[in-house]
Amino acid sequence: MKHILLNLLFGLIITLSHAQEAVGKRIQAGLIAELGAGMVEMGTNKLENDGLGIDLSIGANINFPITETIGFNTGLEIDFTTLQFKTSNEPVYYNFNDQNVLSKESAAASANDKIYLLETRKQKPVFLTIPTMMIFRTKYIGYLRYFGKFGLRTSFLASNKTEDTGYEFPSSTSNPVADDGLKVNRSMENMKPKNEMWFIKSLAGFAGGTEWNFTGTTTLMAEIGFYFGFTELFYNRNTEKSDSKNTLYYTNDAGDEATYFSNQAMYNQLRFKLSILF
Repeated sequence: MKHILLNLLFGLIITLSHAQEAVGKRIQAGLIAELGAGMVEMGTNKLENDGLGIDLSIGANINFPITETIGFNTGLEIDFTTLQFKTSNEPVYYNFNDQNVLSKESAAASANDKIYLLETRKQKPVFLTIPTMMIFRTKYIGYLRYFGKFGLRTSFLASNKTEDTGYEFPSSTSNPVADDGLKVNRSMENMKPKNEMWFIKSLAGFAGGTEWNFTGTTTLMAEIGFYFGFTELFYNRNTEKSDSKNTLYYTNDAGDEATYFSNQAMYNQLRFKLSILF
């Protein structure tokens, strides 16, 4: 009986060691889910950050082994982001037509637009993200091994909508100062500000975590990472020669002269990620 148990134990150890060796040397691909908390660094005093940004991400990742303990991680992820802003002491306005937030040049050519006094904004962009990260892993200790990653998360803007709270004026000919009593409280959903956010966003960072080989060559990876944004979230068009595509503006004391500006912000993230790879 002892011989049988020893043989079974030896066979199990050999089987597990081969499975773990296969995991260490083969390409792994699978699905990911992430939750991120974003910290916005403002670059303008016209708008303020109004709490943490939130990122929900799904997608697919591939790990390419270079050696048993070094690899390369990439894939395609979809980031659903929510950023929150509020206006500061100075009133901020934009012109709109239906669900379209109008730029300076579009507002000048439109006859049916209205004025909106902005108070708070939830910016809801969707990004397609390609991670490019190096992985450094330990060898397996039982069913577990530990890893560290560093590299880039480069994102491309797929869509951008906002949810705004504030007040609507009856027409674009309204004077927002003189006609203040005519404004009506209104929430604006699914608004579309075009050419407002940069089409590319890139963050550099690092992460660490644990990989569990729970069956065959299938593994579950859990990690936490921090990423630093080094590209602007919004186009910076804050000169008279380049502000024609800006959508936000403030007025002089009389309300008869508009000065257009663009939001400015950088974005850092703390991210929690789960991956199941085969």
